[in-house]
Amino acid sequence: MVEPIVVTDRPERSVSIRLALDQVVITESRYGAGERGPDPHVHRLHADCFYVLEGMFTLSLNDGDHVVGPGTFVLVPPNVVHAFRNDSQEGTRFLNLHAPGVGFDRYVQAIAGTGEEFQAALAARFDQHPPPEDGGLDPAGALVRTAETDAVSMIGVHIGFLADADHALGAMGLVEYTAPAGFPGPPVHVHEHTWDAYYVLEGCLTMRLGDDRLELAPGDVAVVPPGTVHGFSNTLETPARFLGVHAPGGFERYFRELAAALADGPPDPAVIAGIAARYDVKNA
Repeated sequence: MVEPIVVTDRPERSVSIRLALDQVVITESRYGAGERGPDPHVHRLHADCFYVLEGMFTLSLNDGDHVVGPGTFVLVPPNVVHAFRNDSQEGTRFLNLHAPGVGFDRYVQAIAGTGEEFQAALAARFDQHPPPEDGGLDPAGALVRTAETDAVSMIGVHIGFLADADHALGAMGLVEYTAPAGFPGPPVHVHEHTWDAYYVLEGCLTMRLGDDRLELAPGDVAVVPPGTVHGFSNTLETPARFLGVHAPGGFERYFRELAAALADGPPDPAVIAGIAARYDVKNA
């Protein structure tokens, strides 16, 4: 289980680092009523993504403001001008995912408690730039999705596709996964090249991570490096819901192919084994 690295903790705002990989960096933020994020800006080398956990979140694009609530995922591609804030009278809490990571974890630690001039200099080095004179790319390229926008169901499991490799510059795939009550989970397995990370949204997820057994509650994060034997299950009588991050991207397609194979009736073990082999899944 990964403990958060708290970067900022004030009544009006808190920021902590939840995952720091080359492919993707995730921070968790809490904004008080009326709290504003950075001024309008673009990123040139990575996608800027948000998943709303609580409250209302306002994303400002060149085509206007988009107000989204809990369970909503937003992806802003490179060179699209954007800003974000909390316009509501209540607090909001959200995850911010940068894909690739481009050192965002080091950036937020470096700017904590510093002046605006120093922050601006570091921002440009990090890959945060003022809006270009031409206004940037069409904001229609931004994604706004929930777990129901693009989803598959199989053996009682519901998987919503929030971002895939094509959206996130190949850096990550992101799914929202709901495991039903008593779900035994997939066979214990290992990836040779893929990182897995789990952020629990609801319920309790039981994980095997190497020789350890973890009980993950809402807000807990577990990270699985390549080469690590792992598995998960839901032993409770209520569903467990979590975000699954896969880095680099592409593994999310495994769920699509698996769902299609299971939809045709009793699975052919050879077909399932072939799908697993294509997506870096090896039973342990």
